[in-house]
Amino acid sequence: MGGRINFSLVTLKKLKEKYDNIHLISFNLDDYMAKTPLEYWYHCNGWRDGPFHVSHLSDGLLFLTLHKYGGYYFDLGVISVRPVTDLRNFVAAESDDYLGSGVLHADFKNPVMELAVKDFAANYRSDVWGHNCPALLRFQFLKNWCKAQDLLEMNYVSCHEFNVLHYSSFCPVYYSVATKEFFIHRLANQSLPAWLTDQVVGVNTWNKLTYNKPIYKNSTHRYTLLARNLCPSIFAIAPEIF
Repeated sequence: MGGRINFSLVTLKKLKEKYDNIHLISFNLDDYMAKTPLEYWYHCNGWRDGPFHVSHLSDGLLFLTLHKYGGYYFDLGVISVRPVTDLRNFVAAESDDYLGSGVLHADFKNPVMELAVKDFAANYRSDVWGHNCPALLRFQFLKNWCKAQDLLEMNYVSCHEFNVLHYSSFCPVYYSVATKEFFIHRLANQSLPAWLTDQVVGVNTWNKLTYNKPIYKNSTHRYTLLARNLCPSIFAIAPEIF
């Protein structure tokens, strides 16, 4: 069962007052999985016994939701820089040779998402955190779809109207230097970083690796600078440490 949403939360009320396109729903997972390629996996695979079961359930729901309804998906660690509505049917590369699934869009009934759901169920592994979602779109899956051997060969034509965006679009900072880049103190009145170019649509701050880093609203961390400038309404209602 999906948990109940507490609509009385002050933060949620403020967000809904500011953004009229926020809609929160709860649903029954049994019903959501029924008659989908994930129904057998959900009831019979034993994924609940794995060490990453919560994360893997989220991964499966990501692909299933995009397959069912289409739409945009962004990891919680992605800070939006500019609108993305002119970008459709894409996955963002994380480096020159790695495709994650932290940033995705698919139109309703896009065949790539249907194949992703089926591949998730068929090749699921409970013992490896990154096998099922981040790595699922990495090589073999899209190699087969695009008939390509590497990322350089994957484009809108070869991938049948599905785009592979360059890593500079959403991952201008490599994951291995994320902590140093986003969470060290800097001089006051710092300017925006040089990597924040016109090609950047969003900034992945790699939440999996940095979620335990406290953010102080009055700090000179680069994360704080980005949040203050790019997400002013949310930053205003955030607590002093978030």
